[in-house]
This record gives sequence, C-alpha cells and structure tokens, in this order.
Amino acid sequence: MKFSADDVFLDVNEASVEDFLQYAAKAAYDAGYTNDIEKLDQSFLAREQEFSTGLEDGFAIPHAKTTAVKKPGFLYFRLSQPLNWKTYDKKPVTDVFALMVPPENAGDKHLQMLANLSTALLEKDFKEKLRSLSSKEMIAQFINEKIGE
Repeated sequence: MKFSADDVFLDVNEASVEDFLQYAAKAAYDAGYTNDIEKLDQSFLAREQEFSTGLEDGFAIPHAKTTAVKKPGFLYFRLSQPLNWKTYDKKPVTDVFALMVPPENAGDKHLQMLANLSTALLEKDFKEKLRSLSSKEMIAQFINEKIGE
C-alpha cells in the first residue's frame, strides 16, 4: 500500500465529528477504498461510539473494519476548523488519519497500520513536520517515508 497525494485532504471544514466521519467515508469512496459510503460511515460511527479514537495534540485515528472496504489503507485529513472530539488531553482535533480494512485484513494488517501510525504520532518531530507541509505531494511523501507500508 503506497500512500499518495490522492489520500490527502486539506482544509476540510465539517461542523461535527459525525459530519466529518461522513465526509471521510465519501473521501474513501472517491479514493477507491469503498463502494458503499453509508456502510463505511456506519462502521466509523460504531467504532467511535464504542470508544473515542481521539488521541492528543490535535490528532484522531478513526478506523473501520467492514466488508464495505475493498482494500486496506488510510487517508489523512487536515481540518480548517478544529473539531470537538473526545481526546485524552481534552483538546480539539485538527488532524485525522482514517484507517480502513476489510474483515480478512482485520488482524495483522489493521494492527500493523495502527501501530505504525500510533508510533509516529508519539514523535513530536513527526507531528510538527507533518503540520508544516503544505502540498499534498509533500505530505504523502513524508508519510511514506515515516510510516512506510
């Protein structure tokens, strides 16, 4: 799985976490990860209701395991307005990685993607550099270098 500029969405402006998750499902459809926007959105929502995917320092990692996902992958979103997401540090979210996997990849692939992202998000340098980049191409290249496949 190679992360590309088509997987990067900048200046996203949604009013709520629910609206954002719907936007993310539509973006996943446009990027070729799903054929079923509604089912993917419901999977994101169900996971969020189970336990918030908000982290800290303005990041969240919503994820979905569903048959609506055609191939494992993730998208990156930079929000133009912070969202009130339930996070560990109680601060709003400005950056989101949305992970998606089909059920057959739910164990190993999903956990590896989540581990790679979580590890990168523990690094202050990673977060600062990611936020300093302004082009989709540069963001995609940086994510590929730091998180890999």
